[in-house]
Amino acid sequence: MATDTLQSIPSLLAAKDAAGLVALENHSDKEVRKAARKAIHTLRSRGVTIPSAEAVRSWASGASDSLRGELREAAMIDVESTPGLVRLLIAAPREEERGYLWVASVTGRDMISDFTAYVQSDGQRSRMVRDWDRTPEGRQVPADWARARIRWAREQTLASGFSVPNQLDDMLVHLGPATRERPASFLQGKLASEFRGGKDNVEAVLLAARAFQWPPLFDVEPTLQRVNEANPNMSAETPEDDRYNALMAAVAGDESVRTALKHTVANLLEDAAHGLWVNGVDDRAGEALALATELRTSDAPEALPWVGRLLGFQIASTLAYIQRQQQQR
Repeated sequence: MATDTLQSIPSLLAAKDAAGLVALENHSDKEVRKAARKAIHTLRSRGVTIPSAEAVRSWASGASDSLRGELREAAMIDVESTPGLVRLLIAAPREEERGYLWVASVTGRDMISDFTAYVQSDGQRSRMVRDWDRTPEGRQVPADWARARIRWAREQTLASGFSVPNQLDDMLVHLGPATRERPASFLQGKLASEFRGGKDNVEAVLLAARAFQWPPLFDVEPTLQRVNEANPNMSAETPEDDRYNALMAAVAGDESVRTALKHTVANLLEDAAHGLWVNGVDDRAGEALALATELRTSDAPEALPWVGRLLGFQIASTLAYIQRQQQQR
């Protein structure tokens, strides 16, 4: 499709892919030719070496499927680069030469934070997929699942009254249809875990999920206010069990905390499980997934005995955020 090709030119320019642009400068579509030649001129003015059309045609004539390398679609997840966000990466080859790399950042609230579409050469895609294959047992996330997560996040973002990046809308024809419900974890049924969260057994899995790095996910100030009002004499000298029980009592029945636990926190724990599984940490992955399931299925997740540990991380995160804000003034 000429429209699809035309839309790929800005990505080729950004990637300084002179060969890809030269291959398009004699395209049958006038607008594609015009845009490609303009992009070539821009690269030349920036000092980029422009290969001859003959050299590009010589390479392209041998670009049969047998020379393009593996043409399977592949996907990966990154839960560590930005706390509180998950990055979904999909390398999608096209029938013609080259392919797309889609990178979507999704928040714990299932909303699109960022989306970028890159044009990849076959060699770039092959090298990336080889890097992904270095995970234990070559583990990757299912590409269809990653596509569905991106589409679901797009719909949730729009439904909340926010816009999404233009590149995401440009790629909808390739990403596939929107799903009617949030895609379930692809680990359901793969990781059998009888783990049940308790007050004293969740620290290791929360640390593995990097919950201590999550940004503030909900407002903890009302909770702290209720703790102080109900326990005016509480201090650092108060026994830890008493402070923990006071915190749990303060969130009992709190609908805002309940909603955040059932959705945002459960989402982040589930994605932490995906990341741990990719890295071969199956035991912790199963535990994180079990905690996410507990939150989703409980009528009162704020009453689960281990939630106070998570609240402690959120309180520390909020206090750190307030301190940074004050230092910037």
